[in-house]
Amino acid sequence: MFNRKISDNDLLVKRMEECPLFSELGTGDIKALLGIAHIREYSTDEKIFTEGTVGLCFYLVVTGSVNIVGDTNGDGKSTIFKEYKVGGFFSEVHLFSETFHTVSCVAKEVTKLIVFTKPDFEEIVKIKPKLGNKVLLNFLDFFGQKLDSLYKENRELKERFPV
Repeated sequence: MFNRKISDNDLLVKRMEECPLFSELGTGDIKALLGIAHIREYSTDEKIFTEGTVGLCFYLVVTGSVNIVGDTNGDGKSTIFKEYKVGGFFSEVHLFSETFHTVSCVAKEVTKLIVFTKPDFEEIVKIKPKLGNKVLLNFLDFFGQKLDSLYKENRELKERFPV
């Protein structure tokens, strides 16, 4: 009968709980992580990061959506490789490695993101090592699953398109 409007803070906690990288954490741990997070709002078509820049952040979509884009033909026209909607997360490798972005990211609509920076994440590992280790193990598990999936996909492509 009555629709309770979810508060901004409750929505941030909810998005973190829904993310497989944080879903096994308790509310207290999630709130501690949100304490180091940056909440950013982007306008439609605003760039979040640009291809060729150093990546230092991990992003989780709270509201809105983003497109991962690149210039595949060298003609300056962007090709959309992937869209991330509410609950989607991306650029996770940049919490652990200062590598260059190989694509750009643009807000498809007005979008709110939870952003974790590499330095802030390293700080949580130092000041709350138990929490930091839990999160690190979740990321390692995720990376392992992703790598297994890529190996499988690679094998299937080699079978379909032998060299």
